[in-house]
Amino acid sequence: MDARLLACAALFCVGIVADMATTYVALTAGPYVEASPVGRRLITRFGLVPGMLLTKVVGMAVVAVPVAAARFDRRTALAVMLAGVGLLSLGAAGHNLLVLAGVL
Repeated sequence: MDARLLACAALFCVGIVADMATTYVALTAGPYVEASPVGRRLITRFGLVPGMLLTKVVGMAVVAVPVAAARFDRRTALAVMLAGVGLLSLGAAGHNLLVLAGVL
């Protein structure tokens, strides 16, 4: 596995763990409402952790559409998808932290 793909996989893992942890804390700490309508539905339907994981699967599919349209090779497509969902997850974790801090 090349270094770029490994870095993208690490970003993906860090983003997902951060998003899931902050979402879990926010949902259990008070009247937090999941910002994503898709995430809200999946969490309501399947439970907290399975719903959050399914939300990440949906995110991968959403990122896959422009990647497929750009006709990247498989390795580049995987790197873009991992990094894209990782960055989106880090953004969601930042949003959750702002909500927990009372800023939003």
